[in-house]
Amino acid sequence: MIKSTIEEKTNISTIKNLLENVNIIQNKYDDIAEITGEKFNIFSVLNLTSNEVRTHSAFIGELLNVKGSHGLKDVPLKLFIKILEEKFSPPKVDESETSIGAERFNLITETALTTVEKNISRLNEDKTEGGRIDIIIQDKNKTNGLVIENKIYAREQENQLIRYHNYCKENFSKEVPILYLTLNGSLPTSGLGLIEKQHYFNISYKEDIINWLELCVKEASDKPMLREAIKQYIYLIKKLTGQTLNKKMGEEIQDLILKNFLSAEQIVKEFEKIKYKISGSIRTRIADNLILGLGSKYIVTKRNNVGDTNSGIWLELKEYQNLGIYFGIEPFSGKGNVRNELFFGVLNLNDKDKTIFENHNFKCTRWWRDVDFFENHEDFKNNRINFNDSEFINFLGKDQTRQDELVEKISKRMIDFINYKENSLINVCKEVISKNNN
Repeated sequence: MIKSTIEEKTNISTIKNLLENVNIIQNKYDDIAEITGEKFNIFSVLNLTSNEVRTHSAFIGELLNVKGSHGLKDVPLKLFIKILEEKFSPPKVDESETSIGAERFNLITETALTTVEKNISRLNEDKTEGGRIDIIIQDKNKTNGLVIENKIYAREQENQLIRYHNYCKENFSKEVPILYLTLNGSLPTSGLGLIEKQHYFNISYKEDIINWLELCVKEASDKPMLREAIKQYIYLIKKLTGQTLNKKMGEEIQDLILKNFLSAEQIVKEFEKIKYKISGSIRTRIADNLILGLGSKYIVTKRNNVGDTNSGIWLELKEYQNLGIYFGIEPFSGKGNVRNELFFGVLNLNDKDKTIFENHNFKCTRWWRDVDFFENHEDFKNNRINFNDSEFINFLGKDQTRQDELVEKISKRMIDFINYKENSLINVCKEVISKNNN
């Protein structure tokens, strides 16, 4: 018994020392980031770090636009094509090797037209035609072009690459390569029947876009505002792909963990528990408030374990059960299929009857209608709530008052939303029932 107690105390002491040493390393890199200004990033300040359209497609598209405000004319586009040629058309080591002809990426850059979010037509029934192309570049006579499908975190749509391939076949006189752009060069899943390095080409932010942007920085050496904007964007990409100072900090911490592996393992075991203890407590208290305020009309349910993807709170009208229509809040885990930040809206579980919802002024996005986000606590730097954000959990964990305020704020916002939309949702439910009965 005495031996067991000594071992427990020794282990706790080792864990404490490990945490203190990790804290020292973190403070060191925080100081470096403070001195260099790395902590300030305009994209992070404006909460635009992962917005594919407003941030990434817009920034990349503007640089590739020969008439863009950057004033570099076709230089960025030429550099982009150079990156593609070097990646996909390397010199052959011997004659038996096959390589992709550099002409695949040819464009008359001086007169090229770049369009961001090009609407090509309405989606057809089997989703093999129509939709929007993230970035399309074409020469004046539509002989050559490039299509960029840009993915940060969003999932691919059904037959997405096939739609773009079909559009290019109909609108260009030569085969146009589709560039599938992801953070780390992931393979697409929506191009069944298309051949890699013939119909589409995988490129990544982590390597290809950063390499291209660094070439652009050199060309913008005499344009200080443009140069610094590109540098800020490069830092954003490095942050998204794990290439900032945090990576170096991580390497130091990994070395420390290796020397204290069993203690580190014990910390890991408890880490997720305390993280979801906080978010789980908040979810339970919000659910209790909703039951207190709305329980006479609604069945309030906590969906999934708090640490699961899409963990949430659903509210179903008692008079209109089993229609798959709910008011909802998700995800309390900070892990969602589509959104990681805490949002609310109306869930149409079967993704049916969009026309009925739209006729009652609901905005439809996939299964959800009238989606909106909860604003964060005013003292926390980020604009939205994300329970997968360690800094946010740290912020809440240090002060119970912050948790209390957050619970009351979310509960009130949700009750106000439900009271505002309730009559419209009841009318939707009535129409759905009438439709199903006919």
